[in-house]
Amino acid sequence: MTIFQRGVNFIRYRIVPPHNMHTHAAERFYFGEYMLHLSTFFAKGKSLLDIGCQNGRFTIPAIRAGMEVTATDIRASFFRYIKGKLHTGDQVIFRKEGLDQTCKVLTPGSFDVVMCIELLYNLPDTAGNIEKLAMLAKPGGVVIASHRSVGYYVYRFIKERNFKAVSEVLNGTHPYYNAQTPEELDELYRNSGLRIQKIIPIGMFSGFGKDTFSCISNPKRLNPEESEELFKLETEPGLIRLFGNNARYWLVIAEKET
Repeated sequence: MTIFQRGVNFIRYRIVPPHNMHTHAAERFYFGEYMLHLSTFFAKGKSLLDIGCQNGRFTIPAIRAGMEVTATDIRASFFRYIKGKLHTGDQVIFRKEGLDQTCKVLTPGSFDVVMCIELLYNLPDTAGNIEKLAMLAKPGGVVIASHRSVGYYVYRFIKERNFKAVSEVLNGTHPYYNAQTPEELDELYRNSGLRIQKIIPIGMFSGFGKDTFSCISNPKRLNPEESEELFKLETEPGLIRLFGNNARYWLVIAEKET
C-alpha cells in the first residue's frame, strides 16, 4: 500500500466520521450479521478491548452486557457520542490512540476478548497487526477481527472498469489493496499463536454507498420483510460456501493458545 493511499484511507475512514452504526439502516443490518456470531462473547465480568471503536457499535452492547470495556480510537468525538448512549453507572475506559500506541501502553495478556472490526485493511502490515492483537489477549482468550475478501476488490475494480487492477489483484502486485483468502488468514493467525474457530463472510450480496453490490441490494432501501429475506440469504451455509469470498468482510474469531 502506497503512502498516498494510506493517507487517503486514513482521512476517509479515521478523520471523516463514518456512517453512524446506530442510525444508518445498512450499518444496523450488518451489525445483525456480526452479532449472530459475536453475542456469545459479550459475557458479564469478562474484559473487552475494542480497538477502533468508532461510534460504539460493539462497545455499547458489551458495556450493557456487563463487560469490563476498554475502547480505543484516534477520534475523541466518538467517545462523547458513546457516553451519550450510556446509562449512569456504566463503566468504560476510553483511550485516544492508535493500535501501535495501545500495544505500547497496555499490559500484554490483559483481555478476555480483543476486538478490531473494519480497521485492519486500512493499515499496513496485516501480519504484524494480528500479532499485536494476539499479544493483548489472555492465554485462552479470543481475538475477533474483520478483513476484506479478495472478491470484494475484484468486483469493485470490474465495476470501475479498472481491468488492469483486477489483474494486479490476481497476480498479487496491486500497490495498495489489502485482502486475504481464508487460507491466508488461517496461516497469518496460526503464525501469531491463534487458532481460528470461525471465518464468516459479512455482506455477500449487498452494500451501500460505493460498495460493489449496492446495485444488487442495499439494506437501506429494503422494507422489513425484504431485509429479513436478505439476512437469511447472507447467512445461509450453502450460499456461504459458494459466495463467501465475495463478501464485504471476512469476520475471524480466533482463540489464543494457552
